[in-house]
Amino acid sequence: MKSYFLFLIFLFSCSLGISQSFEGNWKGVLKVSGMDLPLIFEFKYNGEWEGTMQSPKQTTNKFPLSNIRAEGDSIFVELSQMGVKYAGKINSDRSEIHGTFKQAALTTDLTLIKVTEEQAAQASIYKRPQRVNPPYSYDTTDVTFENTIDKVTLAGTLTKPKEAGKFPAVVLVTGSGPQDRNETLMGHEPFKVLADYLTKNNIIVLRYDDRGVGKSKGDFSKGTTGDFGKDALAAVNFLRKQIKVDPMRVGIIGHSEGALISTILAGQETSGLNFIISLAGPAIKMDSLMLLQNEAVMKSQGKSITQDELKLIRKNYEIMASDLSGEEAFDAILNNMKSVPGKQNAEEADQLGALVTPWFRYFIKIDPIPFIKKIKIPVYAAFGGKDVQVPAVPNMESLKTNLPKNKKSEVKVYPNLNHLFQNAKTGAVNEYSEIEETLSTELLEDITKWIKAL
Repeated sequence: MKSYFLFLIFLFSCSLGISQSFEGNWKGVLKVSGMDLPLIFEFKYNGEWEGTMQSPKQTTNKFPLSNIRAEGDSIFVELSQMGVKYAGKINSDRSEIHGTFKQAALTTDLTLIKVTEEQAAQASIYKRPQRVNPPYSYDTTDVTFENTIDKVTLAGTLTKPKEAGKFPAVVLVTGSGPQDRNETLMGHEPFKVLADYLTKNNIIVLRYDDRGVGKSKGDFSKGTTGDFGKDALAAVNFLRKQIKVDPMRVGIIGHSEGALISTILAGQETSGLNFIISLAGPAIKMDSLMLLQNEAVMKSQGKSITQDELKLIRKNYEIMASDLSGEEAFDAILNNMKSVPGKQNAEEADQLGALVTPWFRYFIKIDPIPFIKKIKIPVYAAFGGKDVQVPAVPNMESLKTNLPKNKKSEVKVYPNLNHLFQNAKTGAVNEYSEIEETLSTELLEDITKWIKAL
């Protein structure tokens, strides 16, 4: 469920001689949770160092780099608020930089290879036939609204039909990890595609950048699912007040963690929330879900998890859900890892240590079932039959068992769709970027028909 959106800022200082060889375009591949994430950098020297970074599988944006430091054949990189550091040395023919990448508790080797401007541009291109570009056939407005509870200003895009009248309206809530308003991932913009389709069918849509992302204020790294739920609630309250919005037909469409948030808000009988659409929404306890996810992801990679490894993971989740301090929990995890041979190495420790964060420790304790049992509004729940992150069968069965009867509610499994609701071969995470489709047209049609029938 966790999506891995990485922000890097290179630190270079003015240095003559060999350090000038850092100028130009560089490409590296970061290996994260079985995925290859290309990173593309461009460095320029104009009296001082400047440059950009792009992770093309995750976003089309190029992020400006700052505080750049180069000393002789060495380069040093840091983004303190994201816990990111990189240190590397350029080789003798100036064609590669060999270094170490660190983010929170993750440490891994990262080699950057010099490429031409044309090669860098080509590496940033993905064929996305559903990409939405202006001009639009509907009104589009950039907006801001306030989460008054946490005093966070959020920024988003409101799209609405040009025609007069009152229309149903939805807020789009993103999945895990820092996401922009389009839920940009691996060259795809699923929320922009969804908003475009819905608005063309006379449904008003508000989508927004997560706190601390894009033009939204706040600190994402300190947020929990509960905090993001308050952001979603603020979005609903803002949307209800907009001209052309029918206040009796306002809902949330949430994806993954965003679907979990919609479930929690609906179960709390949130005022002004008239329906929810859950896309790959968890419907079982989070610790159980994460175990199933581990097994499904490994299986999609042609691997398997032993009983000893499952026991180790269960114990780690118990530690994360405990009242131990972050430092105590990390030490307990390291000690637990010694129970399985080969799991006490530094790489394993780094990866698991990254889970001892406020977000994950809050998330792992969540049980959506008590909230599902209290939902009184209509629900449309969609699951991908090839989803390895929120496996369809156990979550669908739990939802059907615990959701109160409502003749307007509907639960549907799409056999060939993955976690992003693309038509997929295996559902494996590393397929996401290679599939040209952004969102299944069948899903788009079903959601639209269901909303308009309410």
